Amino acid sequence: MLPLLQYRRRQTLPGRPLRVMLAAPRERCCERLDDFLLISPLFDLVGRADAESRALQLYFRVRPDVTLLDWRVAANEPARFIGLLRRVAPDAYIISIVPSLDSMPARAASALGADVVVTCDMLPAALAALAGATDDTASAESGQCA
Repeated sequence: MLPLLQYRRRQTLPGRPLRVMLAAPRERCCERLDDFLLISPLFDLVGRADAESRALQLYFRVRPDVTLLDWRVAANEPARFIGLLRRVAPDAYIISIVPSLDSMPARAASALGADVVVTCDMLPAALAALAGATDDTASAESGQCA
């Protein structure tokens, strides 16, 4: 298990796929991530937004179990959406996807309340752990998205 997953875990109904919303620009990493989320029976991709204003509207429309936020959605202020979502939806479970764990976007995401901060390569395993996948399922489902 990843050490970053020691944050609070989102409670979901047993046997139900984890409902995931993705807020990310349409780039190569995210295309692979879309495929990963659509193929896996562990997840239900309930919404996708490529800008933070659309992501906030979408969040309240679909009420996902987990919100995946790529730092490139707001490149000038990569963690602003996390702070905003924390204020208006304090129960939101936010996974922030950052370029590296020692980057400024990672520090900002942690400071503003992201539940989990991961790189794109770490994301499949982090999602599988949240979905309650066994080690066998997680390794079969996890694919590199970078």
